[in-house]
Amino acid sequence: MGINPTNGKAQFIWLIDPVYADRGGKSAQMKLLAATTRVLGELLDHDPHFSHRFSRNPFYTGKAPTAYRWYRQHNRVMRLGDLVKKVRDMAGHDQFNPTPRQQFSSGRELINAVKSRREEAQAFKALAQDVDAEIAGGLDQYDPELIDGVRVLWTTQGKAARDETAFKHALKVGHRLRQQGQRLTDAAIIDAYEHAYNVAHAHGGAGRDSEMPPMRDRQTMARRVRGYVTQSKSKAYGSTSAPGKATSSERKALATMGRKGGQKAAQRWKTDPDGKYAQAQRSKLEKTHRKKRVEGQITRARIQALIGDSYVQTGTVLTRKQIMEETGLSRATVTRHLAALREQGMVPAE
Repeated sequence: MGINPTNGKAQFIWLIDPVYADRGGKSAQMKLLAATTRVLGELLDHDPHFSHRFSRNPFYTGKAPTAYRWYRQHNRVMRLGDLVKKVRDMAGHDQFNPTPRQQFSSGRELINAVKSRREEAQAFKALAQDVDAEIAGGLDQYDPELIDGVRVLWTTQGKAARDETAFKHALKVGHRLRQQGQRLTDAAIIDAYEHAYNVAHAHGGAGRDSEMPPMRDRQTMARRVRGYVTQSKSKAYGSTSAPGKATSSERKALATMGRKGGQKAAQRWKTDPDGKYAQAQRSKLEKTHRKKRVEGQITRARIQALIGDSYVQTGTVLTRKQIMEETGLSRATVTRHLAALREQGMVPAE
């Protein structure tokens, strides 16, 4: 320890031999020195009268009165890692315990470990999303910016944007219903729209009359919201939890599993087309095809009902562009279903 005889400043000195660092001055030894400096500074509240950096020469033997006088405290070598642990104990801080690196005896064991870890992360994510879905509505009452569960948008002070507020609230309710696994019915979406509109009008009407859209426009709005929600690929109102990153060896293992697995699967299809593997894959494909077929039938029925409703009320048949705007479907999907309906004679002639 070095002590300045004039001001009482003290300084530790340590020696690590050898100390390697790259051109940027970074290395494991330098990180250890930086950690020691940091914990000592935190323990001493960064007292300016205590110096623990590397600015003093311990080998100075001149007669300068302000030079540090160095005293050997003991003959024992103290590891810096042990010093950091003792300082953290004195300060009451938690010790840093790095996660031990996993060792695997084979590639198959590594692949199984990665798969199990991914399954655990997916299960945790699903659980977190369920919890978020259950408490999302209850947390609204603690949000100071919400009025009766509605986030009112303002154009000017005291004047609310009623239509925009109502539509965004209906969209928010639609996302929550989808996340909870409930049906996106017109009634639920329209109720949310009407509630938000009435709240915005009550608190930001600014003397205006209520201009609630007619029921036909509200039904159109509900179909549009349903299309936005069902076609959305973003995780709106979802959980922010995410699984941890895989190491390079784990990524290589998964990549190898994909290549080798594909080759093995191709061999099974050729050598044993009626085996258990082929039957299991066919059953998966059949389930997927059944689901896609039902989804297509539902979409076609929606388009047919939309065309029929418009024809009964207005006497005209909706164009393809209007159907796309109402349902949120792509041009190719609408064209395909319209062609099938016309072929079956289920589209009224204009």
